[in-house]
Amino acid sequence: MKNYPIFKVLFINLFLLIFLLFVIELIFGYWFKNKLDLKLTAERNIERVYKFDFELHKGTSLYKRNNLAFRVGKKEVKPINIDIVFSGGSTTNQKFLNYEETIVGILNSKKSSKNIVNAGIDGMSIIGHLNSFESWFDKIKNLNPKYYIFYIGINDQSIIKKNSKPRAIDFLEENSQKENIIEYLQSNSFFYTKYRVLKTSLYLKFKFNKFANIVNENTKVYGERNNNSFIRYEKFNYDEIETPLINKIYLKYLEELTNKVLKRGSKVIYITQISGTGINKDLYIISETIINHCNEKKLHCINLAKNANLQYEDFYDWTHLNKQGSAKAANFIYENLLNNIFKN
Repeated sequence: MKNYPIFKVLFINLFLLIFLLFVIELIFGYWFKNKLDLKLTAERNIERVYKFDFELHKGTSLYKRNNLAFRVGKKEVKPINIDIVFSGGSTTNQKFLNYEETIVGILNSKKSSKNIVNAGIDGMSIIGHLNSFESWFDKIKNLNPKYYIFYIGINDQSIIKKNSKPRAIDFLEENSQKENIIEYLQSNSFFYTKYRVLKTSLYLKFKFNKFANIVNENTKVYGERNNNSFIRYEKFNYDEIETPLINKIYLKYLEELTNKVLKRGSKVIYITQISGTGINKDLYIISETIINHCNEKKLHCINLAKNANLQYEDFYDWTHLNKQGSAKAANFIYENLLNNIFKN
């Protein structure tokens, strides 16, 4: 009983410490600084280093996403000052490239007054882009861009085959409610986000691999390729396609996406895609459907798949551009938008 006052003092001090940490979390955390709730929980307040060793792409990348789930570089732009939202899947996100090497980063570095944000989300298809308005963009105060650019195609290939299964990311969620909650707690926590920053800083200073995310080239996601099997757009034999070149299912999604953009007072631009294995039947059909939609609606679109002359050496895996390919694609996009956007 003589030790009772000591335990009481310890208990009070522990309680005060926990209370103080709780107050710090509430004040400096992100709990009330966005309206995204359980959407994009794994895409907010991210800072990490990726280390990779692909045949045509080796090194590290610094990967950051802000509280609004946009990928960012050194400079962040307030929503009211955003002119262009550049959307797509991992081919837009480009997490294994440093921000200034990505398509969006290169476009932002051009001499232009336009502010572009990277809204690329790994694995997201056109269904996810449709859901992004109500679940993401519309919840960002003062976000009213002049343009939405969609760099799409690769993640949509299963849609035109009518065998597409619902994917959590297309609803801006994780694969389970448990994962949603865990990621929500991590992305909003002041202390956890500082832990992420600390890990990055330690890697950049000491190069300890345990502080980096090591990417294995043999992972199924990235796959093996062969230069001899790379099919260039001009070499593709579309006469062998038995189905119509314009896919009605995909066209309906495009029409819905275009309408969502126009209803919000913005303009839409579509960019077609080619993969790290070249063009295939599905990508060809998607490209033709996009261009047909653009012609009918008098939209400005860029047929990058056909005209950018991307080669096997411009990719490091099945789908993703390396530094060289990213620069080639960005410069092609810039040249095709120069008179329509960047000079206005």
